[in-house]
Amino acid sequence: MRRASIGGLAAALIVSATQVAAQMPGAPLLQNAWASPGIVGAVNFGSGSGASVYGLAAAWASPTGRFQLSGGAGLRSGTAGTGSKSVYGVRAAIPFGGASSDVGFGAFVGVGGGARSSASSADSTASTTFIPVGLALGWRHAMGAARGFSVYATPSYFFASGGSNNGGLVRAALGVDVGITKTLGATAGVEFGQNRTRSQGGPSGTLFGLGISYAGGRR
Repeated sequence: MRRASIGGLAAALIVSATQVAAQMPGAPLLQNAWASPGIVGAVNFGSGSGASVYGLAAAWASPTGRFQLSGGAGLRSGTAGTGSKSVYGVRAAIPFGGASSDVGFGAFVGVGGGARSSASSADSTASTTFIPVGLALGWRHAMGAARGFSVYATPSYFFASGGSNNGGLVRAALGVDVGITKTLGATAGVEFGQNRTRSQGGPSGTLFGLGISYAGGRR
């Protein structure tokens, strides 16, 4: 794998992994400090705040890797017998680090949300929306010509709304991306920080995420 693309191979957000992260309720907000030029798709799983999320995500980055746009959708299943509800997220990110540097950083903004059970009845639903703004700080290392890994931190602030329940939260996430081959990658991450009650759509407690990504085209 080219040194410049190691950090972005698995950076399609766990959705979710990126996953598309915490702006997609139930998944951690993970954003790498690098982006892999072209298109990357991912299958993701998230868990925490009394629910599990299964989703698909895709990301596109410019040929220079200086701009990334990603989005995803999935289903969130609660543990209280409230059934599955759809969730979504989209994000724009700008990596600022050098293409050949081991240390990188970037900035991002996103929006996401979905239906949730209302506080008054498990049979009724209300809408929750998250708008995160944050930074990505990362370090990467090559392992031969075709593999590598990166570790990164994602501190963020996001505005959360749901009916009359509006407010801001400060959260942080830690993630690891591993380039298994030139086209296949894996992501794992965890998010923690300030809480919002489950009846307001979360997040509360610690969120975990896993994802497998595939980078299309020639590498």
